[in-house]
Amino acid sequence: MKNILVVGGSSGIGRTLCELLSADGHTVYATFLNTPVASDNIVYRRLDVRDPVIDLSFLPEALHGLVFCPGSISLRPFSRISSDDF
Repeated sequence: MKNILVVGGSSGIGRTLCELLSADGHTVYATFLNTPVASDNIVYRRLDVRDPVIDLSFLPEALHGLVFCPGSISLRPFSRISSDDF
């Protein structure tokens, strides 16, 4: 089976995806920002994707998939994105 990282896997779509991937037999590594999650089948670690330095030492040597589901993204038209936002 595969090693999958789900960034933002503690709630909503990310959490459901983690549960589905785990049920399919994959090893799932997931992150949360504020609310710790307990699971026997999913490896959860705190991660703030906005931090300038990110510790990913909890991950295995090889990942086969990455899903990005955190709620920190700010969607808007390109014409309204400043160079600092980018």
